[in-house]
Amino acid sequence: MPGNTAQAAVLLSVFLMSIVHCGHSEEGVCTKSDDGVKCSEDNSVRLTRLNGELVGNVQTIMDGDRKLEMKTLNMKPLVFEIENFLTEEECDYIKAAAVKTGLESSQTMAHSMSKNQNVDLMDLNHDGELDIKEMKITIENGYDIFLEKEDILDMYSTLELDTNGDTHISREELSKIKPKDLFTYLHKVVADHPEKHSRYSSQAWLDWDKVEDEVYERIQERTAKVTQMPIELIRLSDVQVVRYGIDGHYNAHTDSSPLDEHVPCCMEGNRRKCRICRYMTILFYLNDVTEGGETAFPYANMEDINETDAHLSEKLHLFKNCEQASLRVAARRGKAIIWYNHFVNEETGWMGEVDEFTMHGGCPIKQGEKWIANIWVKTTDSKEADIANMRALHS
Repeated sequence: MPGNTAQAAVLLSVFLMSIVHCGHSEEGVCTKSDDGVKCSEDNSVRLTRLNGELVGNVQTIMDGDRKLEMKTLNMKPLVFEIENFLTEEECDYIKAAAVKTGLESSQTMAHSMSKNQNVDLMDLNHDGELDIKEMKITIENGYDIFLEKEDILDMYSTLELDTNGDTHISREELSKIKPKDLFTYLHKVVADHPEKHSRYSSQAWLDWDKVEDEVYERIQERTAKVTQMPIELIRLSDVQVVRYGIDGHYNAHTDSSPLDEHVPCCMEGNRRKCRICRYMTILFYLNDVTEGGETAFPYANMEDINETDAHLSEKLHLFKNCEQASLRVAARRGKAIIWYNHFVNEETGWMGEVDEFTMHGGCPIKQGEKWIANIWVKTTDSKEADIANMRALHS
């Protein structure tokens, strides 16, 4: 009798979860039959946002003969954790696929900035000068590099910026240096000290929607079942595998951009001005980390976020201040964590406003290494276009 009771509880949990979320099973938006491919009507397709209930709540999902327990880690932002989501063999398979593809440096400064490009000066008090903190923020925003006070003073000395020695840089003093000279100097700084870049890691991209692969398909179906998302969106996701060595880290950031009707979502192969559009993130840990490497959410459960204060307080600087983050998730082999970068637009059922509290990053590796895989579920401003892409998978 106790066994029957436990089994009934599991079935009830799965049944209630499917009712509450009104999502799609791993069968997806379109299904194949002897009569061809049949797809749902556009207005019936909605993005799913699971109900966390409260911190510590556990939902049970059966995946064949495996029992997965999804725990609510946090409510603001909403974060779920599933231990042993991936098997050891699946973790090794993904790592091997990334190595075969080829890992490249994740640093992006040289590609994202032009040598002659000007940066926005963060003159916060509007006095016409940049003090050391304002210069730090200017460089963080413009070059994605996090410098200490001593680094700033060394830069002033090397570039002969601070002509009067007051540690405040006026517009007149700045005008004496060319943008390309500052770029070249900072490029050398991160070449000599890569940990000063906001991100220090190597990465590879996997095209798991373009190959027939039993392991990928199994992971995709399991992910769709757990998230209650259409299988097509999971298959169309961007998959990035990242390796962090000693001191490897990623300072706090969001995985998606705020809505902006004037800037389109980035599409594959499109290099024009665009914004990143990722409805949700599913992060897999592919190995155990000896020490360090937690995923940190520095603004979890805070009242609000002020970007200027975030820079001034150095909350974003996880390489230096990881321990101050209000939520940290330990890296363990096979674990998955899930969060939503956007809310759902109640009217359209599609991507709504960005959740700024999902700002997160990777704490520095102190011993060992860390391997992760990011599964980014992509949606755009056009629900119709997204559904058309989903249907195209079946053509």
